[in-house]
Amino acid sequence: MTDKKRKKVTPPEDMIRFQWGGRTQEWEEEADQIMHILQDQVDEEETEKEKKKKIEYAKEKKYW
Repeated sequence: MTDKKRKKVTPPEDMIRFQWGGRTQEWEEEADQIMHILQDQVDEEETEKEKKKKIEYAKEKKYW
């Protein structure tokens, strides 16, 4: 049995809400902020081993 990491979840009241009306640019900015909050949660869950593995993969020379 593997140990599961406890996820840190941002409560809904702390999340940015989409507003009714407005312009497309405002919606894009709100969506961008929400995406950053969710990406930060994913990044915080990564272990040091996973981060090092991604860095090593990125350093490898690719032959496309």
